[in-house]
Amino acid sequence: MHQIRDKYMEPLVSIIIVNYNGKHYLRDCFDSLYKGEYKAIEIIFVDNGSKDGSVEFVKDLYPDIKAVDVGANLGLAIASNRGAKEAKGKYLFFFNNDTKADGKMISELVKSAEARPEIGICGCTTLTYDGKAIINSGVACDIYGYPFGEGEPLYVDAAIFIRRDVFDEIGGFDEKMFLYGEDRDICWRTLVYGYDVVVAPGAFFLHDSFCSLNDGRYTTNIWKRHVGERNLIRSLLKNYSIGRLITILPRYLAISLAEILMFILIGKFNVAFSAYLKAYWWNIGNLPETLKLRKKIQTERRVDDRVIMKRMGKKSGKFELFKKIGIPRFASPD
Repeated sequence: MHQIRDKYMEPLVSIIIVNYNGKHYLRDCFDSLYKGEYKAIEIIFVDNGSKDGSVEFVKDLYPDIKAVDVGANLGLAIASNRGAKEAKGKYLFFFNNDTKADGKMISELVKSAEARPEIGICGCTTLTYDGKAIINSGVACDIYGYPFGEGEPLYVDAAIFIRRDVFDEIGGFDEKMFLYGEDRDICWRTLVYGYDVVVAPGAFFLHDSFCSLNDGRYTTNIWKRHVGERNLIRSLLKNYSIGRLITILPRYLAISLAEILMFILIGKFNVAFSAYLKAYWWNIGNLPETLKLRKKIQTERRVDDRVIMKRMGKKSGKFELFKKIGIPRFASPD
């Protein structure tokens, strides 16, 4: 006699979707999840003070979704942690709002996680929103944590599927990381704590990812570069052992100094000051808290840096990117 498949026999997956003025994405995102073959899900919608009617839209059209309005734009990390507090699932799935899930995505993530208990985080292969091209299958980083280069993926982005007990053990998202790099940091800490980070075979989704390459040149803005720089330095300070940090940090700062001098020489003083120097100053101001978190992480770490660094490229990703596409274009902030 065949066993009847019962959604309540499957582990509950809590899907946490953070939103800020993304109402135009929500229907496609939610519907793609509900149409998926895996039914043991709950969706928790966390709104960062949107002004486009997102909360009202969700409450009116999707009454089964738990909507949490934090009332202001507190950033992705804080909102994600807030959503986790409302979650009841064995697994937490932090899924971007500008996405559409494949019908088998959740099933494939659960299958991978259940097959190997040493897995802490699963990710997906990410396709463009039209489904015509692959964006990534996890993100490779250099030994400085910069997300460009060759090697095994260090982290997954836009769709982080994590065991609830692992999330609680490592302390969730770093709430000082407003945006950009919070995904890398939580995956890095997961590895430090001795769990694996993998891309689940057969799991994919569509993502309306910001395309930063225009006419062969990389486009960013000062605020994004500042936040990215300050978050990366904080991750280095927290996640590397003291012996490794002594060798990595001076080299990283030398690379940053070369960037600063380059921007000064081409007359982009505001980039040098607002993107880089302010990032260093921010880290100095937050150093006591960073060191407190560092002490906890290093006391509880289970894996040596050498193991994690095998996943990382040895060449500077910043330098390799510069050789490939040149000096980035700085656009106005969004």
